[in-house]
Amino acid sequence: MLTSYDEAVAGWAAHLRSGGTTPWSAWLGRDPAPASVAQPQPLPDAVHLELVRRLNLAAGGAVEGLADRVLTTASPGRGLVDVPLTWPDGNRGYGSPATEPALLPEEELIRLAVGVLAHLLPGTPATRAEEAAGRWPAPWRRRFRLHGAPGTASAVRHGLLRQGLVETDWRPTHIVLARPVEVMMAELWAARTLAGGSLRWTTLWRRRVAAGHLPASIDVPAVTRHLTGRRREPVHVVVARDAQETAETTARLLGARPFAVAGTGGLAHTDLLRRVNRLTALTSGPDRVRELAARLSAALDRVPLADSPQPPSVPRAALGWAREQADRAAGDLEGDGYAVHGNPGDLAPSDHGQPGTVDRTRTLELALAACLQTWRLQGGTP
Repeated sequence: MLTSYDEAVAGWAAHLRSGGTTPWSAWLGRDPAPASVAQPQPLPDAVHLELVRRLNLAAGGAVEGLADRVLTTASPGRGLVDVPLTWPDGNRGYGSPATEPALLPEEELIRLAVGVLAHLLPGTPATRAEEAAGRWPAPWRRRFRLHGAPGTASAVRHGLLRQGLVETDWRPTHIVLARPVEVMMAELWAARTLAGGSLRWTTLWRRRVAAGHLPASIDVPAVTRHLTGRRREPVHVVVARDAQETAETTARLLGARPFAVAGTGGLAHTDLLRRVNRLTALTSGPDRVRELAARLSAALDRVPLADSPQPPSVPRAALGWAREQADRAAGDLEGDGYAVHGNPGDLAPSDHGQPGTVDRTRTLELALAACLQTWRLQGGTP
């Protein structure tokens, strides 16, 4: 015989707090909960309990204290409110409709996870700032300045600086790094989000289409034209689809040793970051958004990925425009006589056969991992 709704929910909540992973539908088929199980008031709703269950699954067991943090965090923003769990006697006559927790929209679980992260981030260790490049290097040091795709430039810069090269504005060799347009847009999106931005991937593209041109920092012909003609400052354009090929070509041009570059976090990484930015701007103030974004990004860098990151793809509505921009840029590079290394045709967007949106399943998986990682970093134990 089934217990009351309140007793069943309280029993499941106690099961989840202890590290359980039994779904609600299977829990209903068990023996009635013991009468000694305390009934928290108000009862947790389906979203909070399901997020705890999925955190237990991701952690492989109970995460002491984190369940209580989740259950006391309100879901930020707009969405479902106080979602009851399904019950044989039917739904309540008010509020959100009863929902099987395992079938909740991923957006609702992401929304709550973002609220949890906003609470946890101020307690995580601050990240160490990168060492600034010197402006007046010793004359025997090889000098360079990187431009173009920001994520690729950051990875390549790290490899060059470790070999003793110096990035400076004093008579450097300029290297403009060019990747397919959707890769450069994704790297620009990531860089702006790390700086505190909260723009959506599709919104970024819609605004660029309305503006009629690529952002100035990744408009490769425009960047190259601006740099060309400086005395004793050669300019090279490196075009490649692969980041490793970009690094190898750049190392060869600067006389450096070959080095490996790490991959980027992908669209889900940036999508989660921009969601948290939007909330921390309200909870912690606009002045701390960038600092907290750096903390979350550092935590995400420690998360092992089960799958390779989702490759960026152009939203369908902008695909034709993106191809036109790539063709224009390739024509300018080929026709103006620049020192181009690689095929300018590689600027064209790759055909992944994807709709050009962020995969919310990946964002949710990353949000779960981020909650666990930030909890560990601030002293919580899995």
